[in-house]
Amino acid sequence: MELLPLRVGDLGRVITGRTPPSVRPELFGDLHPFLTPTDIDGRERYVNPGRFLSEAGAVAHKTTVLPAKAVCVVCIGATIGKVCMTDCLSFTNQQINSIVVNETEHDPFFVYHLLTTLRDELKAHAGGAATPIINKTSFSEIRISVPPLPAQRRIASILSAYDDLIENNLRRVKILEEMARALYREWFVEFKFPGHAKVRRVASEVGLIPDGWEAVSFDTLLVSMTGGDWGAEQATETETSEVAIVRGTDFDEVAYGGNLRCPFRYIKPSSLKSRGLQASDVVVENSINAKSRCVGTTLIVDRHTMSRIGRDSVAASFCKVFRLHDPRLAPLVHLHLRYLREEHRMEYYQNVAANGIANFQAQRFAKEEHLTLPVEPALRAHLLRSLGSLFEAIGVLASEVSNLRRTRDLLLPRLLSGEVPIADASLVA
Repeated sequence: MELLPLRVGDLGRVITGRTPPSVRPELFGDLHPFLTPTDIDGRERYVNPGRFLSEAGAVAHKTTVLPAKAVCVVCIGATIGKVCMTDCLSFTNQQINSIVVNETEHDPFFVYHLLTTLRDELKAHAGGAATPIINKTSFSEIRISVPPLPAQRRIASILSAYDDLIENNLRRVKILEEMARALYREWFVEFKFPGHAKVRRVASEVGLIPDGWEAVSFDTLLVSMTGGDWGAEQATETETSEVAIVRGTDFDEVAYGGNLRCPFRYIKPSSLKSRGLQASDVVVENSINAKSRCVGTTLIVDRHTMSRIGRDSVAASFCKVFRLHDPRLAPLVHLHLRYLREEHRMEYYQNVAANGIANFQAQRFAKEEHLTLPVEPALRAHLLRSLGSLFEAIGVLASEVSNLRRTRDLLLPRLLSGEVPIADASLVA
């Protein structure tokens, strides 16, 4: 297949966004999506941003407006190279460079997929000692190779079929997660479990709970609560076991079948034995700093996540790993931690040091925090089994997403090189 040597800037009009000034709050509203790097997770084509502009904001930023099918690329920080597309009139901040694709010469969906392959190239062109950043000029000058438009369209249609399947599975995952959170709140917060109307409330150390239930402190549920490890970049005389280090910033990728970017490092065999992740572990992010603002976020480890990691793994040194006597409790512990974070109660278990870094006080949490559980074995088993079945379904879907992503990402370079003929790839899709 013929490939044309071009620059990114040749694909269309490159636009760098900008943020409305804080002295003009009226420029924000609820009409037009305003994308920032934190909104772009690199897993989905389209994102739901946390903020929107008003009509006045759109007018004030008319020179940076993006139409539907613009391709947006994060150009700063640890998430540099993550890509999404717009599905309506949108705006971004100054940390994102976007391409309004010239559709007479290039296919926007092909451009989207092409740019997802440029993360390492973008990092190589980024300047800045503390925070990597790539400006509009450097971004526009990155060299690429593209086929003619008819081939772009055929390739885009093949890869978009994978995207459609991925997005459908992720929508199902979100529905299942919402169901799990709703059941947790209904059964373990509001105590509206099956048969609750016939059960009176009694006093406990955490307030009124159903008769026949108990408030159990976390430390009595744990086999262990260990920290993680960070190891060394190269093998040493003592650090000989190569493992995947799962960080708080990796939790979503691990949980939702993303392209794993966990660093691989070397630790002591004894550390792997005591800290190696196992199915039914619950990992909680322990600290917050400039690079990882996710204290209190959690990852439930199951057989599916272990399979996707594909090798020995440990949590990073700034995480805590809860291992439970009863593995069935893992979904409940995960949901309880999420509930605390959503209700802004996690701050109670944080300690902010003089350097400004906050730490999740896991020992204090395990001693002071309680789970309320039915004592009667059949009811307890029913509630935990119902939550567990939802997480099992989530794990299956996430694994399907992981397989689809892997196939899609392997296809693009092979389609461009001609190693896989377009007609054969169409059959795969």
